[in-house]
Amino acid sequence: MRRILVAILLALTLTVMPALPALAATSADVTVTATPSFIGITIAPTTWAINGITGNSRIAPSTTYWSNPLGDTVAPTALGALDTECRFTVTNTSTVAISLTCTFPNHTGGDASINSDTDIPAATAFGARTYFTGQATAAWALAKATAPVVGYPSLAALTNIKFGFKYQSQTGAWTTGTAMSSTVTIAAVAV
Repeated sequence: MRRILVAILLALTLTVMPALPALAATSADVTVTATPSFIGITIAPTTWAINGITGNSRIAPSTTYWSNPLGDTVAPTALGALDTECRFTVTNTSTVAISLTCTFPNHTGGDASINSDTDIPAATAFGARTYFTGQATAAWALAKATAPVVGYPSLAALTNIKFGFKYQSQTGAWTTGTAMSSTVTIAAVAV
């Protein structure tokens, strides 16, 4: 009987006690992070005197030259250019995957040889291509005078790569020995 009495008293006590509300948060924070897609490259070195690596910095008509540290007239490995066969290094600080394009304008100064926009030189026109580490000859992209061509289609973020140029000099003789120059542009775009 005592148990029943205790149970009744306990039940009465619980019903008489006021219900305390549960404490709930009236606000909450959200941290928002905005990381930009950053595209950035640098290239080193920034110059190349055609036939100036192992040659005399003079070019001859109807001759193919490469910006190959192993020799100006030494073709890179056909099944995939090696790092050691590429003069230039692209340092990639991009936070997203990029493709690399190349534009090789007409020369100025001297006889001002023009870019044929093909791999075939002509009497007053040169032909040019870019090659990147690991690319077989068939993948080397044309380097046109005004229309950027993708030379490397998908380079991972923060990944560096080496590259070079194939240059085929004009077929006709020059009328002057004055140097010609061109400023080639390698550009990065997000993929």
